[in-house]
Amino acid sequence: MLNIFVGFEQSNRYVISNEMGDTLGYIAEEPRGILSMFSRQLFRTHRPFRAIVMDRFGDPILWLRRPFSWINSRMYVQRLLDYNKYTPEGEPVLDSFAEVQQRWHLWRRRYDLFLQETPRRILSVVSDTEQPEPDAVDDVQYKQIARIDEGFLAWHFRLRDAGGNELAAVNRAFRGFGREIFTDTGQYFINFGPSPIGPLDMTPRAPAVVRNLSLEERALVLAQAVNIDFDYFSRHSHGGGFGMPMFFWGSEYTDSSSD
Repeated sequence: MLNIFVGFEQSNRYVISNEMGDTLGYIAEEPRGILSMFSRQLFRTHRPFRAIVMDRFGDPILWLRRPFSWINSRMYVQRLLDYNKYTPEGEPVLDSFAEVQQRWHLWRRRYDLFLQETPRRILSVVSDTEQPEPDAVDDVQYKQIARIDEGFLAWHFRLRDAGGNELAAVNRAFRGFGREIFTDTGQYFINFGPSPIGPLDMTPRAPAVVRNLSLEERALVLAQAVNIDFDYFSRHSHGGGFGMPMFFWGSEYTDSSSD
């Protein structure tokens, strides 16, 4: 009710489910004290964003880091460097292995997605306020694996490789005018592979090149879905509300129940 009536920006929360509706995990924005609460009210979707991806038992799997930005957003995907690697203070050491970068355009919705391909790691801990950058260009190299280039007000985002083949897709579902206008509750469908062709879809398509995405690539697609929600669908209302947006992932080419 704070969201609807007084515009109080709450922290973001998500439920991850499969096609059958079974809960696979959760994503929760990290609570960071009273200063973080004021930052949410002042900067809203421009604010720094830090979230934990958990399995259905609440155990952390991934960490998402989105630095403060006025225009083009960036999001880093992190995992544990080693299950036995902790700082003297007991904090886990995190390895940044993927990154999403928004590419500015006057009306199109564009992103570039990268995976790290060099053995040297970019390490940080949970309490770091800023994402560490590589010391030099040659230290850490990223390889672009996909791009997104969709039109004005798009709700369907296809991830394509350098050859134009669709690798995955993120689609926001319309859940009614009341939900869309007054709350930030939303539902997203993630396909790890070419998006299914509906009976009314008359868009010409090239033959699909199907391949199984790696775990790192799937983690990057999930992070991209959170970034899309932040960039384009958290602006019209004033907070997370009392609902929890849901991610449904699956594809006719993969066994979504085991992802």
